[in-house]
Amino acid sequence: MDTKKLEALLTAVELGSFTRAAEVLGYTQSGLTHMMNSLEKDIGFTVLVRGRSGVRAGDGRVLQPRSRPAQQLGLLRHRPRRGPAEPASR
Repeated sequence: MDTKKLEALLTAVELGSFTRAAEVLGYTQSGLTHMMNSLEKDIGFTVLVRGRSGVRAGDGRVLQPRSRPAQQLGLLRHRPRRGPAEPASR
């Protein structure tokens, strides 16, 4: 499975938005949507629930625990940006 797709999945779920995830990862919103559609086709089930208020984990919850260690080990390059009101943890 493509790590870029996993990274995009985690980012979209964490940020709750394809638009914000695309901005953070340097993709267009439509490109990120295409990537998630491709991921869903690859694995054979719906990963995200899309709605007016954003995106959230659907069956993608199954992938999150397995992909999280890869992100923590630095195998996925994205680290979510901290907002101005969110202090850095040490």
